[in-house]
Amino acid sequence: MIVPLTMALAGIAVLATMSAIAYRRIAPGKSRLAMQWNLRGEPTWSLPRPLTLGFTPVLASIALPLLAMTRAVDAWVIASVAAALILGHALHLFLLARLR
Repeated sequence: MIVPLTMALAGIAVLATMSAIAYRRIAPGKSRLAMQWNLRGEPTWSLPRPLTLGFTPVLASIALPLLAMTRAVDAWVIASVAAALILGHALHLFLLARLR
């Protein structure tokens, strides 16, 4: 149980670091950032900056430890879910950076 929980915490730390760096670098003058885009690449809705950048780390800080504490999952499952969250967050940050 120690290894999955450690992997979960590492994933959360990576996501929080990504958001902290993005907070300073991506569109520093904007108060709202896009959360979703349509097929033409136009933002469809947005949230205030802290909520936009904090959504995935908060989601991961709830889901990953709960998943790690269940005995039915192995460490590779935690690693896979953490990697998927990190890749999804990276894509979101990439799209936000490109929107400027």
